[in-house]
Amino acid sequence: MAAVGLFAACDPCVDDISAPGSNITEQEFVNGFSVKQYSDETYTTEAADGNYFVFDTNPKRMVRIYTKDAEGNENNLVFGASNGTFKIVPKRGNPSEQTYYVETKNFDGSTFTFSKDCNVFVPSELTPEMRLLASDAFGYKVWMWDTEFRADGGAWGNIGYAAGADWTGGIWWACAPEDLAGQLQHSDTGQETGEESSAAYMEFYEDGNIITYSGAGNKIRSGKFTVDGFTGSKSHASIDGSIAEWSYGTLNTTAGSILWPFQINGGGTKPTSFEIVRIDASHLQLIYAAPGTGGWGEATWWAFKSTSDPESALTDFGTKSWTWDVDWRGDGGAWGNMGYAPGDGASFVNSGNGIWWACPPADLTGQLQHSDTGVATGEEDPGAYMTFDWKNAKIDTYNAAGERIRGGKFEITNWGMGKRTQASVDGSQTEWALGTLNTDAGAILWPFQINGGGTKPTSFEIMQADDEHLKLIYAAPGTGSWGEATWWAFKKK
Repeated sequence: MAAVGLFAACDPCVDDISAPGSNITEQEFVNGFSVKQYSDETYTTEAADGNYFVFDTNPKRMVRIYTKDAEGNENNLVFGASNGTFKIVPKRGNPSEQTYYVETKNFDGSTFTFSKDCNVFVPSELTPEMRLLASDAFGYKVWMWDTEFRADGGAWGNIGYAAGADWTGGIWWACAPEDLAGQLQHSDTGQETGEESSAAYMEFYEDGNIITYSGAGNKIRSGKFTVDGFTGSKSHASIDGSIAEWSYGTLNTTAGSILWPFQINGGGTKPTSFEIVRIDASHLQLIYAAPGTGGWGEATWWAFKSTSDPESALTDFGTKSWTWDVDWRGDGGAWGNMGYAPGDGASFVNSGNGIWWACPPADLTGQLQHSDTGVATGEEDPGAYMTFDWKNAKIDTYNAAGERIRGGKFEITNWGMGKRTQASVDGSQTEWALGTLNTDAGAILWPFQINGGGTKPTSFEIMQADDEHLKLIYAAPGTGSWGEATWWAFKKK
């Protein structure tokens, strides 16, 4: 009997009981399960379609609560508790009726499982262009000047219109945001507003509103926007008809809605229709050419970037593959250890500040002492990759030949809309991480803590997450400044 009791205690769904008399029937289990739904994560406002659940069992039973995806894969919401909370927050456009499953085990080993249907709140599905402009996850998206677009930091200027299929080949002149203070002759007032700063930004909202802010966060203007003709590809010709695949469609705004909304050499003209010549999770590039502009005629261009929408960057609202970023460092290293929080988070991303040692993927076969099995799996290859699946919120890892290694669920929390609002573990750096990537154990490539004896962390600090780059850090709880931490560097495959 003692041996049986020890076996049962190893399973979080089995009650810690001492006599078989505590067995219950399946009907008793179903009848004794109660749940309430709330509209908020603080569990203060009950709602019939709430996404947040509080559950209890009577008599007390340790339960597992889970959902299933379209492929039948199970996603644990609760594991080994007799009461508590869980949430069901489907992606936009999914059915509001959802099903979850409740499972328990009796002392005698019998298992009971029943399903419950519920109605939850699901936001309306956004159009593809609104997903990119305004974010599927947050309902708004932050766009800033793209000072990384060119080596000179220019993000606004003039071009010879339709000079070639790649519009950038026609750029005549580029102005960095800070230098816009010297270009006030193009504005309608001749006065600085605060948008003449690389820290200025604008917010695009799913309801079609735009708000622009100075670098100090002060509101400058607001307006409306719509998009015409978006198909997901460059299906629109240039105004003069010389280039058939020129733009993705047209961004229409009320006058003055975007950052520095002025036509170059236009005497303060604020265009209201812009050709979208690039749009993805992290980039928005616009051109204004006055009606009748021919090839090489003067036009105005804008380049913006966004780092506020990690789901878009990681998944492209579908499946997107990531591989080792062997280009970040001259030595090809993409995993290693570091002295934790040696400066702010930007210094780690920009220069690798704090890194002690970096291992190229091909050399991971010599680092198997850090894994949980000591056996190579194929992820120790620069061609190995992982795929983020937006719809199912999961990650799958593959070797270079495309053979699946393992996978698991992921969720992003503590997100600061592209700002480093998450402090380091020890609190020494207040502007450290962008947010947290939570995963099932072992979901990412080479998911091992360095010198951790095979430990597979499940929470990673997100140091960079844009359309091209993903950088993560794991620091064990209690790690102080310059204590050992593990880092990973990935790039879009």
